Amino acid sequence: MNGWGYELQENYFFENRVIYSNDLIPELPKKFEILRIPDELNHYRINARILVKSFELNGIEVDTGRVRFVNFSQKSPVDFTPIRQQLSAAFLSRYPTMQIDEILITPRGYLDSLPKNVKALYDPKVFQNAKGTLYFLDNQNVRRYLDYSVSATINVLHTAQKVTRKDPLSDSNTLLKPIPFERFKDFPLTAVPSDLHRFRATLKADVPLIARNIEASPLVQRGEKVTVEIRNGNVNVEFGAVATQEGGLYDMITIQKNDGKRVKAKVIGERRVELL
Repeated sequence: MNGWGYELQENYFFENRVIYSNDLIPELPKKFEILRIPDELNHYRINARILVKSFELNGIEVDTGRVRFVNFSQKSPVDFTPIRQQLSAAFLSRYPTMQIDEILITPRGYLDSLPKNVKALYDPKVFQNAKGTLYFLDNQNVRRYLDYSVSATINVLHTAQKVTRKDPLSDSNTLLKPIPFERFKDFPLTAVPSDLHRFRATLKADVPLIARNIEASPLVQRGEKVTVEIRNGNVNVEFGAVATQEGGLYDMITIQKNDGKRVKAKVIGERRVELL
């Protein structure tokens, strides 16, 4: 046996029912028959160890890796362009600056056609992963699953320097950098939000940012001066105070007046509260 150590994949597609060694490992210099798929089947599953034995008998060492069973699926004649176009439009709608190089669509099982006006259906998490699964409903209203793979780059906000918790998110401490679109734990940030946001935790420089890294900044920050309103009919009275708590819109927070007394007030705007 030579020591090349080729590796089997879990899934293969076939057009001819006689499977040869170089159908599984194209770079293999030696061609020999591996198996024959029965005429009535468009999907065939076989124990990986059986295939390994066939290679061993021909002096070739093959590794199964984590593959226990190998699946052979008949190659579909279907043109998946409508599905690719829909997926491309969906990604570009979510990420306008994404550069898509290629979208591969692989059916799970044999398909001989697509419904007219086929519609791709998928989970929102599709936008976090370069690989995943979607489906469409066939003419009998049965779900037909497809695997997708997107080769693309996406411009993602990165920290331009070390940032600490509660630092405001801005153009000065972030920058856009193109990175391969692979897998994100949450939606990647592709622009600084129009409303005020801050970092939820301390981050090192050059960290790609996702939605969970930031949060909306409260309208009132702890320790900052606020304008206090008192409404009495058509009469409004305003005076200054210091917030001892942070708060979002309509939150009840504690403020400290100039005489040192602390009272509760409702947040009604940016650095503005109302004394009830």
